[in-house]
Amino acid sequence: MPSQRMTKSSCFDVVLLVVERNSENDDKYAPGCPRNQERCDDGPRNKQPVGPCWFCLSNVDAEKHLVVAIGTHCYAAMPKGPLTEDHVMVLSVGHIQSQVAAPVEVRDEIEKFKNAFTLMANKQGKALVTFERNFRTQHLQVQMVMVDKSSTKALKSSFTSAAACAGFELVTMGPDENLLDMVNEGCPYFVAELPDGSKLFTRNMKGFPLQFGREVLASTPILDCEDKVDWKSCVLAKEEETELVNKLKADFKPFDFTADDDSD
Repeated sequence: MPSQRMTKSSCFDVVLLVVERNSENDDKYAPGCPRNQERCDDGPRNKQPVGPCWFCLSNVDAEKHLVVAIGTHCYAAMPKGPLTEDHVMVLSVGHIQSQVAAPVEVRDEIEKFKNAFTLMANKQGKALVTFERNFRTQHLQVQMVMVDKSSTKALKSSFTSAAACAGFELVTMGPDENLLDMVNEGCPYFVAELPDGSKLFTRNMKGFPLQFGREVLASTPILDCEDKVDWKSCVLAKEEETELVNKLKADFKPFDFTADDDSD
């Protein structure tokens, strides 16, 4: 199914990121899933992909020059076609479908990465936005994008307005709610966390634009880089990727908790 794009004629500029590398082979999900339904599919937990998974570190074809840091259960890497020079994604080392399907130790390490990259962003005078799209994906990916602090006030309205233009609603999760309260394993969803800690969520994935996250963050009020909505349009040469990753490693080093794990 081709990705849907919001157009300027139907909506004001809004937009963010999700890197997809093999969307033609991505798993297919039901368009929605009520919270009180036990499962949305009959498949096994974290079933192995039919073909090679680009994001499993065990894959010999994985582009390991993009890796920034490797923890016990997760790793951080620069995506192909990054929105910014400090755009990273955090993925599980093993093949896991989503945060909802992940064991607690994986979710905890994602939080450690998020906190570390938040500190890194703060040092640079920026703020961190994260999002996950568990829809037509095979492997857990949490995108982490740094934005100027001056643009943070426009984040929530940009997300909610973009959602309304695309025909669905993003709800704000309560302060005591977590992702596992909102959706069951096997169900598709989208969730974004803003710098103030608020979380926007939907499980209504009927007609969901696959580039929704990138579109919101790339919009004029946020990053103002609409030419990067589609990651394929801004893929860098391997030499440029390696240079950016080395810079990311250096900037992340003061906050890299995985280095402490390596020294044990």
